[in-house]
Amino acid sequence: MLLVADIGNTNITLGLFDKNRLLAEYRIDSHPLRTATFYMRQIGWLLQKFKIGKEAVTGVVIGSVIPKLTDPFVQTAQSMFKCDPVVVTCELKLGLKLLVDNPAEVGADRLCNAVAAGAIYPKPGIVVDLGTATTFDVLDQDGNYIGGAIAPGLVTAAGDLFRKAAKLYRIDLEFPPHVIGKNTTAHMQSGILIGHLAMIEGMIRRIAAELNLPQIFVIATGGLSEVVASHSRIINATDPRLTLDGLRLIFEMNTKES
Repeated sequence: MLLVADIGNTNITLGLFDKNRLLAEYRIDSHPLRTATFYMRQIGWLLQKFKIGKEAVTGVVIGSVIPKLTDPFVQTAQSMFKCDPVVVTCELKLGLKLLVDNPAEVGADRLCNAVAAGAIYPKPGIVVDLGTATTFDVLDQDGNYIGGAIAPGLVTAAGDLFRKAAKLYRIDLEFPPHVIGKNTTAHMQSGILIGHLAMIEGMIRRIAAELNLPQIFVIATGGLSEVVASHSRIINATDPRLTLDGLRLIFEMNTKES
């Protein structure tokens, strides 16, 4: 059984795979000062909840965008499961080429998304990940990673608006029925939700035009992907577990067992 850890800027998502089947998923907020002892307790609770013995976990793979949290997870893997985890970097076997200026700058989460999208979905393609940032990752017709873009995430941008505008207040992030709002809540819902979707669709169209592709397959992932994609006509698929599948695939490509 494989334990995967997707360490993001806002959340850490843990997953337990039995071969290619995701058995369990669990999220923890990303706190930079927690130690391996804390994560061992959390993982122990997860295993207990799903009645999985510690000895059943024979491999661990870590994708981290927070360097301070990588070592505690490495220590957790070594202490709990007596194994050295696979830590995702651009130097691993990925099954694709990184056709960018500096491959080391591509975050582990984006590497995982690219690997999973190339293995599972039609190519060429775009992965839109709606997280702390909204990222765009582009694969060519051969499944190689050719670059992308980074924008402020929907929740990140909304939070900044709420903090800095004295007369505005926090709202539920729900799509309004109309673009033209009739009150302040509807105004903000339109600008934040519909505006973010317009940015995403505009970026997709510009990427497709730059590649001279009238159509390109688009996959949305991340916490708000299903909500946002349900209001789009050009997002072809939603896959909230795309990053976890990428971690699994990278582990399989880089272990002796496979």
